[in-house]
Amino acid sequence: MKIFRNIFLVLLIGGTMCGFTSIGNREAEIAELIKGSIKTGNAHTLADHFERSLELVIDAERVDFRRVGEEQAELILKNFFKKYPPKDFKYGFQGTASKVRYCTATYQAVNGSKFQVYILMRVTEKDYRINTLHFKKE
Repeated sequence: MKIFRNIFLVLLIGGTMCGFTSIGNREAEIAELIKGSIKTGNAHTLADHFERSLELVIDAERVDFRRVGEEQAELILKNFFKKYPPKDFKYGFQGTASKVRYCTATYQAVNGSKFQVYILMRVTEKDYRINTLHFKKE
């Protein structure tokens, strides 16, 4: 997906290369909560970290929303996790740029399907919120 690659390259070039765990306790805590939610296929707890509207792309499901409400995104992910139950989820590259945190990861489903995952979080007045979430089937 071109958009996935382009967003990542822009952030990679402009970002400071460091992991969630090295940028502070709250960021590391949120990263672990997100990891746990995806690893267990819990769309509800994952949605607790969404912005009110976010970009959601799941190519295997032909989902490509530039802006979708958090409730609808939760339902879409609930169906995704039902169709592709999680076996494993691991972070790959993680970094930061001006008021954003981003990472790539690998999601493996029980049926053997693998997905590249891209997560972009923006800093809000209260916390870090997921602004962009992509699942690209390998």
